Amino acid sequence: MRIDSVNLNAFSIREDITIARDDLFPLFLGGNKARKMVNIIADIERNHCDAVVTTGGIQSNHCRVVALACSLNQWKCKLILHGSKKQFFSEKGNALLMRMADVQLEFVPGNQIGPAMDQAMEEFRSEGYKPYYLYGGGHNKAGTLAYVDAMYELKKALPAETGIDHIFLASGTGSTQAGILAGCRKVGWNDTRVHGISVARAQKRGSEAILESLDFLGADTSTFQNDIIFSDDFLFGGYGKYSRELQEFVSQIARDTGILLDTTYSGKAFFGMVETIKNQNLTGNILFWHTGGIFNLMA
Repeated sequence: MRIDSVNLNAFSIREDITIARDDLFPLFLGGNKARKMVNIIADIERNHCDAVVTTGGIQSNHCRVVALACSLNQWKCKLILHGSKKQFFSEKGNALLMRMADVQLEFVPGNQIGPAMDQAMEEFRSEGYKPYYLYGGGHNKAGTLAYVDAMYELKKALPAETGIDHIFLASGTGSTQAGILAGCRKVGWNDTRVHGISVARAQKRGSEAILESLDFLGADTSTFQNDIIFSDDFLFGGYGKYSRELQEFVSQIARDTGILLDTTYSGKAFFGMVETIKNQNLTGNILFWHTGGIFNLMA
């Protein structure tokens, strides 16, 4: 695991911030969805599946990773996408990479995703395939376990006896944050506070999704109730939306540190981290988990 340290004096933060660089994860062009996909591929193989049905937006990092993984493994793949079909075929970034993978595509309104995925599963079965149903964002047991394992990797990558007081990350479907929460306990970091900065969901729904992911692991979710921190204070209007302030913030981080953030995921989380540190006077060892999103800058 690549670990970097950056100084944020320009934002009135004295402590250096450690960054776990999943944006540099080496498979499927990186990001937390790529780390999850390694585990999910193993689960697909264990279940002897040869097709995958999943969903996401037209610039979904998850769908990009799934499309590339299916192409690599010669599996059939259908992506149920929500958003503008016209925009999808005109944009670059993740949309371009999905098109290059030459997978099956269907565009539906958000409230039709479930029925469309069920129909795609039936169609693959009727064609003689054994399809794997994959919730958006890799929101399943295999995806969540990837981040339990990642905590062991993080602890090994840090100097001996180093602890982490606060972890910040962009949080969406909940499985990355749930895996990190469960992983903290596994490695003995019981007092580490894991701060999820929402990229789309309201606080209540986001917290519920984290508990759902913990339930995938068979965890006693009641023991995690007080440990879930999920902030919807930095949505900037909703999923995929941003302001001039956020855009300028992301640019400044790039100039000052060489770290690239996007305005859909990692930029919101980094902005939320900086504001939370200042507003709550947080101290100690603070880590930002860079979950990727670079292709959202290139749409």
